[in-house]
Amino acid sequence: MKNIFYIIIALLFTATSCQKVIDLKVNDAEPKMVIEAKYDAIKEIVTVQLSKTINVFSNEGYPQISGANIEIIDANGVVSTLNDDGNGAYSLTNYAPQYNSEYTIKINVEGEVYEASDYLVPVVPLDSLTTEFQPQSVFSDEGYLLSMNATDPVGSNFYRAIRKVNGEYKRDLSDQFLFDDSFSEGNSQSVPLFFEFYQLEDTVQIELISYSEKSYVYFSELVAIAQGSDGSAAPANPVSTWSKEALGSFTVFGYDTKTIIISE
Repeated sequence: MKNIFYIIIALLFTATSCQKVIDLKVNDAEPKMVIEAKYDAIKEIVTVQLSKTINVFSNEGYPQISGANIEIIDANGVVSTLNDDGNGAYSLTNYAPQYNSEYTIKINVEGEVYEASDYLVPVVPLDSLTTEFQPQSVFSDEGYLLSMNATDPVGSNFYRAIRKVNGEYKRDLSDQFLFDDSFSEGNSQSVPLFFEFYQLEDTVQIELISYSEKSYVYFSELVAIAQGSDGSAAPANPVSTWSKEALGSFTVFGYDTKTIIISE
């Protein structure tokens, strides 16, 4: 078994309870480049983090890769260069979006060129957030169920909802919510968020992210693997969107945000 196991920071989970010492023999493997890149079209910022995989039993941290030349190219062929911020981090600010267009990132580092692309789809706006009181049951305490309401455009659409409750983002695996419009093509829809019931005066913010199909598939695979539902007993990685077997993804996205204070 190879000892490359890539852990994505956004879904980093640890578990410790085993008391028996097991002598597990694994083979060394050449480190792979890990590239996490995203273009937040709302904040107009492009960020890239470069690192490399390490051996399973290494006590060292993930090597951060500086000194790369990173460019983002828009659909018109206009090239913009990211700044090297140090410690493997690169960024470009005030980068205005062109929706319904493709973006490509090229990374020249250590004599290799890595490339990935993604499509920036239009943002689907949230129409409103609504609540419905749920009395106490054998399954839960009483509280308010939150639903997000939106009009789904014609054509395939892919979403991710992120919650911020009383100023704190919900980042646990159980809070990940990705969905498509398979059952609501071109219609208005009300999507309940069954993660938790809220109480009076709670403040809830919802970010509804609009993804390309490529990014949706990547994050869906990531969540499935983290949940152990990928059909394999061994650690795995989602299919990379980068060339030359680099690990990670390049995602471009926009989102709409709405906030509600729970009231009667």
